[in-house]
Amino acid sequence: MKPILNVVTTIARKAGKIILQAHNDLDSINTTRKPDGTVVSNVDLAVENFIVENIKKSGFDNDFFITEENGEFGNKDSRFTWIIDPIDGTNNFVHGLPHCCISIGIRKEGELVLGVIYNPFLDLMFSAYKGEGAELNGKRIRASKAKDLKGTLISASLKYSRKIFKDSYVAEMVMLQQEIAGYRYSGSLAMDMAYLASGFVDGLWASGDVKIWDIAAGYVIAKEAGIVITDIKGNNNIENASVIIAANKKIQPK
Repeated sequence: MKPILNVVTTIARKAGKIILQAHNDLDSINTTRKPDGTVVSNVDLAVENFIVENIKKSGFDNDFFITEENGEFGNKDSRFTWIIDPIDGTNNFVHGLPHCCISIGIRKEGELVLGVIYNPFLDLMFSAYKGEGAELNGKRIRASKAKDLKGTLISASLKYSRKIFKDSYVAEMVMLQQEIAGYRYSGSLAMDMAYLASGFVDGLWASGDVKIWDIAAGYVIAKEAGIVITDIKGNNNIENASVIIAANKKIQPK
């Protein structure tokens, strides 16, 4: 394992304790709405600040950061860009639903190379470095071996928007439902990407306003586990995609 992965997983595990502590006292969680209507809590901010501070203390104080809550800051000329979502699944978290995760990715000289996703409730640590494979709690993981869509579980965000889809979208969802075993919508895209990499679900269809902090870490982990990831037109550059399709190489094109 790359030494930097040890640094990031250690920080993520410590940050997870902040989430668990707040979950044990839901009255301590305060929420507001951002201009785009999404929810942010005081715990999101506390976790993000903790992660950034500890990254800087670990010798990366001259790097660039893209974070969900504090935006972009730091040295744009740095080789490394840290992409951080302190709590992916905030809506779940503020309702007391124990399904969310910390997501930390690194872009090195323009390429996503590291991903760490940590679910503190289940103590699931997903990690990957480009070319080194993907792991869950230290054990190698690989994508589902499904050969066709029959019997598959598909993670789908189910967000309908005429800006993205034609009116046939809902009809297509119904038709696909008849072929697969079912849809799963967890409320955490990063967590779903990690589950996809582990073979817990067979495919992923993410639609809507996908942000880089939602996908960066999961992208590296999934790719290292053998997942093919494109936008809905088959383009490989997914950083600004509004729709992401991901699965193993046999069923992703389907």
